[in-house]
Amino acid sequence: MMKGAIRNWALFLTVSLALAGTARAAERATVNRRTGLYELPLTDLRKAAERGDRAELARVAARLGPARISKALQDPDRRTVLAALDGAALLSSGILLLESITPLLASTDESVRAHAVGAAVALLAASDAVRFADWEVPEETAQATCQALALLAANESEPLPTRLLAVQGLADAPEMCATARKPALLLASREPEIRRAAVVGLLPSSAPVETLVSATRDRDAGVAAAAGARLCERRGKNQPLPAEPPLRKLALAQGALPEDVIAMLPCLAASADPADRKAIEELQASGATAVREAIKRLQEKSGSH
Repeated sequence: MMKGAIRNWALFLTVSLALAGTARAAERATVNRRTGLYELPLTDLRKAAERGDRAELARVAARLGPARISKALQDPDRRTVLAALDGAALLSSGILLLESITPLLASTDESVRAHAVGAAVALLAASDAVRFADWEVPEETAQATCQALALLAANESEPLPTRLLAVQGLADAPEMCATARKPALLLASREPEIRRAAVVGLLPSSAPVETLVSATRDRDAGVAAAAGARLCERRGKNQPLPAEPPLRKLALAQGALPEDVIAMLPCLAASADPADRKAIEELQASGATAVREAIKRLQEKSGSH
């Protein structure tokens, strides 16, 4: 029995060492039998990603190429998948990986979904229809990516940062994602940040005035002020402003973001209503620094004090 046990133990060690050797070989640079060239191990990609070294990550991703990055996106090691997603976003030919990235937008792993959104958004933002054609990426691939981003953006159970990034991706690719953009759906979100993102990034310039007017009555001042800023942009295009609610009310509301208040200033300054002039004076006295500086520039431009 002792000899049998020893033989079994020896066999176990042999198999274990063989498996360990195989694993170590996978971590080392190997020679591609077809090209005769050395290929970097995927551990270099993981190390660069885990260190947050984007320059090194871009270099490693470029040396690995889209074919190996695509395989890494299907790797059973979660760390490798995350690194591959981050590397794909930095790859000049990364647009070729959209088809491999899109399924990961529906991953059950929250972190994988978030990294996949980041990669997809970066690649869409850097591309247009011409670039898709140049790289011979099917239009269906872009459509599938946009649809997946739209589903994530509308998912109330998805973490807010991931949803906002998905909305940004849809906004950055208006041509490719035109059919996937559903601002009305996002305007009904329970998250004010999502509603504001829909107003700022997804509502087209041709959106009905009624949609913006409805958004100015949002219970969140940040959303309402963003809608007011968009309405003021329309006044600049000779489109009349609604009487209610007045823009001054939106600009003076606590919680209105400075960038939206600044966007409404030209309308307030051009108004003949004394209440609008008074609102500018109030903002000049107690508004955010950026708002006060914008008012000063506006006054200098018009020659008034």
